[in-house]
Amino acid sequence: MSKKFISIGHTTLDTFYKIEQPDLVCDVFDEHCKICFGFGDKIPVEDVRYSVGGGASNVAVGLTYLGLNALLVSAVGDDVKGKDVLSHLSSHKIDTQYVFVDDKPTDQAIILSYTDERTIFTHNSNRKYDLSRVDFTGVDGVFLSSVGNKVGNLYDQIINLKKKHANLRLFYNPGSRELLNAYDEIQRLVPYMDFLIANVEEGCSILNSGLTRANIDIEDLMALLVKKGIKTVVLTDAVNGVYVATGGKFFHVDAVKTKVAEMTGAGDAFATGFIGGVLYKNDLEVATKWGVHSSSSVISKVGAQNGFLSFDEISRVK
Repeated sequence: MSKKFISIGHTTLDTFYKIEQPDLVCDVFDEHCKICFGFGDKIPVEDVRYSVGGGASNVAVGLTYLGLNALLVSAVGDDVKGKDVLSHLSSHKIDTQYVFVDDKPTDQAIILSYTDERTIFTHNSNRKYDLSRVDFTGVDGVFLSSVGNKVGNLYDQIINLKKKHANLRLFYNPGSRELLNAYDEIQRLVPYMDFLIANVEEGCSILNSGLTRANIDIEDLMALLVKKGIKTVVLTDAVNGVYVATGGKFFHVDAVKTKVAEMTGAGDAFATGFIGGVLYKNDLEVATKWGVHSSSSVISKVGAQNGFLSFDEISRVK
């Protein structure tokens, strides 16, 4: 399939540490747990893995597995890690002509895994995303993922693209920094979102920065997001599955039970399968099932890009 798709956002080098028997401190209900280290402790690490990650990179790589032509708009540093990232992307047939190299350190994440949970340390440099050099001719869709705190200029460019290219579909997945620091900018972008792909908590933050899921019914939340101008709202809810609302229609798709190796990249893998399903002209329920199965496969392996399904594998899902 020759459809052209552009993924915009962070690319990171991920390091996975599996920790032996961490000390956990939880409240009386065994919730709100914290992992504890003593000052000066030397912590044994059971296993170490490396992988390329970042929302935009994960989706671009995942879509190539589905036979799509994915271009990545991102940035890496002019350092050894940046060169490793570019080599990895090229090996996965990613068109890297729009992956810019700058003088800042390559973005990185350290994922500490313990029991069935993990804690992630991230470092993302503030980078400028300039789309003026990007050729959007023949592009069927854009995935806009996390880019950092300063998104105003990029979001304005996206809005202008949407005005110029009426058939260009925007799939939006916010990052934590955008949700914390760019509420007003997100609101400007809302009417131009063809698809919001987020988890329930992120959906609450987009509707109202002070809203929590305890204060609203999921179906009401989605109806209000659609009313704000988002054409299709897709909210993931971990083991509870996925909720979709569009044009007065609301439905739910169950999660797929799987043995979890590591959860990092679950949301990006869902977005990959869902976008692939849409681009291959499946109805939304089938596209959602593609997303669920893609996510299930990725979390069964360590690394956000190690469990992607091929087109032949995912097309069996109906």
